[in-house]
This record gives sequence, C-alpha cells and structure tokens, in this order.
Amino acid sequence: MVALKWLDKNFEICCMSVLLAIMTVLSFTNVVMRYCFNNALSWSDEVCCYCLAISAFLSLPATIRNRSMIRVDTFTIMLSKPVQKIITIVCTVIVGAFTALLVKGGLDLITVTAKTGQRSPALQIPVANFYWIMTICFVLAVLRAVQVVFLDVTGKEKEQ
Repeated sequence: MVALKWLDKNFEICCMSVLLAIMTVLSFTNVVMRYCFNNALSWSDEVCCYCLAISAFLSLPATIRNRSMIRVDTFTIMLSKPVQKIITIVCTVIVGAFTALLVKGGLDLITVTAKTGQRSPALQIPVANFYWIMTICFVLAVLRAVQVVFLDVTGKEKEQ
C-alpha cells in the first residue's frame, strides 16, 4: 500500500526522470562519438527529441496532481478559504474538461497519421505510436483532474 501511495504521487516524475536520463546519456554519447570518433549516431537526436516531447506531455498530469499549475490568484486570495476552495475545484474541472477535448483531438490525429503511414525519419517508427503516447498522457491528465477534484471535495488527502 505504501508503494502504491508513493507511485500515485511520483509516477509522472519518475517517468520524466528516466526520460531525462536517456536524453543525457544519448546526448553525451553522441558528442563523444562525433568529436572523438568522427562518427555520430544518426538516430540519437530523434530519440532525444521524442523523449523531450513525451516528458512535456507527462508534465501536464504531474502539475495537475501536485496542484502546481500556473495561476493568477490576485483576486482569489482576497476571498475566504471556502470560496477559494470552490474556485480551485471549478478550475480543475475546467482543466479536466479541456484535457478531455485534447484526448479527442489526439485520437483524431492518430487516425489520420495511421492512415497515411507516416514514419519517423531516422528510426522509421510509425508517428501514430508517438501520438498514442501523447493521448495516453492526456487521458492520465483527465484522471488526475478527477482525482484532485475528488480529494479536494472529500478532503481525504489532508487526512494522510
């Protein structure tokens, strides 16, 4: 149970850490290969680019879960705590609804790229696979928004 609680709070951060490690190792290896052996890896830049993009998509559910989205709260800090809580819940619901629309757009994008058979230049991986990962991150963001609203409404996280 302790492992599940830890994973609940840190899943996206762990995934982003692994992606950062992959990018670091590949970039360093490519620099060494290029300048020491005069033979660069042709595919490492593409992998680094995909890792960076995936980590950007993973940051959305992470910021929702950690309640660290950028907000302008000049007006809301003048309100009472219960009203602030209601506004926070409404904003999280709006973010969840918008992210659900992004899921729909992601599925449409997957359909189009799967029909065209577009592949990445160096690795020849179907680009639709990358869009699947993007869409899964949007689904995770929707689930995180639902989770945060549930925790805010019930006040369960404050008990832990």
